[in-house]
Amino acid sequence: MVMTRPIDGAAATDLNDAGPRRTVTRLPGVPGGRAVVGGLLIAVAGVGTFVSWQQATGAPDQRYAVAAHALRPGDPVTADAIRFERIDLPAGVADAAFRTGAELEGRVVVGPVGEGELLQAGALSDQGEAEPAAEVSVALARELAVDGRLRTGDTVDVYATHDEVTDVVAEGVRVIEVTEAGGSFGDGRELTVTLALSDPTRRAPVIHAARDGKITLVRTTHLARSSSATGAAPPRAGTTDPAPPEGPPPAGGGG
Repeated sequence: MVMTRPIDGAAATDLNDAGPRRTVTRLPGVPGGRAVVGGLLIAVAGVGTFVSWQQATGAPDQRYAVAAHALRPGDPVTADAIRFERIDLPAGVADAAFRTGAELEGRVVVGPVGEGELLQAGALSDQGEAEPAAEVSVALARELAVDGRLRTGDTVDVYATHDEVTDVVAEGVRVIEVTEAGGSFGDGRELTVTLALSDPTRRAPVIHAARDGKITLVRTTHLARSSSATGAAPPRAGTTDPAPPEGPPPAGGGG
């Protein structure tokens, strides 16, 4: 037994009779320092994920023109033919799309566009290049239509052969559509080509040539023209203006 005696003469105290030792413990539910840091990091990561998701699913910034209803080749692009919708587009696609109505003014559809489809430069004419025109369809053998390689939007010169004489009846005519005669049951040897004729004086000659002679279409899409494609006829094939006489002009009348 261990006895202690105070120096002031008080009675001795037995250490074994002292009360139990006090132990300091952490209160239940209070996290430690490492847990607090870990929770903070998780919270930061969660906020970052939420911000990224919000940016990815937020409304696109740009609005682009789409077809309000189905458009056929030759249709003018009018205000009621389009609507603008917010769309996220890759850079290459966005460059060929249209953001304002001013960019579409004066354009004509050269390829079929379905309702809700994005309007792109490849499906429309250049501004002011084409105008709404009358349409006429001609049936001809495949070899007379560039072996069937004509496409919507091409320009062609229309030649007519009758009694072994060939004339140009229309020049710079825009191709609206090319289909195989007979549809899916055709043998592909004959085509139906729909042409846009903006010059009223060229309609009768083209129709007459299709009925009475043999039409040949010459593709001129990649040839530079000094004027826009209007379907006007050039001078008759094989004719030229007479050359001016050589030498100085004759002297005036004597006097």
